Amino acid sequence: RRRDRGGFAQIARDYHALLGDRRFVGAVLASGLAYAALFAYLAGATYVLQGIYGLSPQQYALAFGLNSAGFMAFGWLAARSSQRWSLHATLVSGLAMCGAGALGLLLGGLVAIPVSLVIVSLFLLVGGVAVTTPPTTTIALADHPRMAGTASSLVGMARFALGGIVAPLVGIAGAA
Repeated sequence: RRRDRGGFAQIARDYHALLGDRRFVGAVLASGLAYAALFAYLAGATYVLQGIYGLSPQQYALAFGLNSAGFMAFGWLAARSSQRWSLHATLVSGLAMCGAGALGLLLGGLVAIPVSLVIVSLFLLVGGVAVTTPPTTTIALADHPRMAGTASSLVGMARFALGGIVAPLVGIAGAA
């Protein structure tokens, strides 16, 4: 009975309302930028770990598997910590993890560091993305139950659009 009839005009009104909500936009940007970092990792890790640090395909697979396991574990922990702490505390801790991982990778781009530090930095970055996902999704959707589907589509679109924009930029300087 509360269902909208839909159509482009209704979608435009809903998008306008959502994009006018600063809390929603902030959550979408935080999530989208975190996923942009994840996509950058996916696009460039093989070149860095195998091309620059000389990891074998098996060693790279282990590093990738470690990060995948970290993503799953930290995503699970984030869902639990959002209930125990607050959404904002969980989000801040995830963003701090992303920032620490990004700083480690920046350091690795500026000076030679051991591959173990690069792998730890990637682990922190990927884990941080997993930690930011539950709170940003909840914050974005919480105030919009009437248009949860439209809000969810914007969250997902931002994640993949920003990731799609950033991924090709990773190789802009070449393999070095």
